Amino acid sequence: MWSTAPLPELARRSTPAPPPEALAAADRLEHRGLVLVYLVLDQPQWTTFDAHYLPGPDQLAARLSEPRNYRDSADDPGGVTVLCAEVPATVGDAVWTSSDADLAARLVEDLARLGLPPVRPAAVRTVRLPRVYPVYRPGFAWDLTALEWWLADHPRLVSFGRQGLFVPDNTHHALAMADAAASAVGPDGTFDHRAWSVSRDHFRTHVVED
Repeated sequence: MWSTAPLPELARRSTPAPPPEALAAADRLEHRGLVLVYLVLDQPQWTTFDAHYLPGPDQLAARLSEPRNYRDSADDPGGVTVLCAEVPATVGDAVWTSSDADLAARLVEDLARLGLPPVRPAAVRTVRLPRVYPVYRPGFAWDLTALEWWLADHPRLVSFGRQGLFVPDNTHHALAMADAAASAVGPDGTFDHRAWSVSRDHFRTHVVED
């Protein structure tokens, strides 16, 4: 079985259950979520930039992208563009539970305060993702190791991907993980755990790029 589910959740849902110390470790590993706020604008383009990074603690969004600027497609509707604001949140907190209208209003205010072009949303849509970024609090490595030891006792279970390995890697890193896992499968269907272990060690050298 190949799994890209969040490793802590995989452990909690497994039968038979992992040892108590592994379950306790799973409960201590946390993810930060995102609220993706899509602002539909009745104009062909907002700016010429692919994305704006907003690192200030007083900003609601961490990044704002304009997908139209990432591509040149004849299929895009004319006279309309969409902004995607990535808003960090934790399930249940004030941001996570805010209404779409409130999130949009705050984003409009933030962008105006930064001196960016005005944003007048014609429509707003949101998508809430509960687990996106692993939280690397002090001691997390010990808890992650406890789950990896449990995983090692199940040779027919392979956990990979951002959530499965508890990493904040880029998309091309996740694709490399999938390629390495596929390459570890032999012609007879057996899985080369040694090759996979070497690949896992290489994944530790990944550097997140933005």
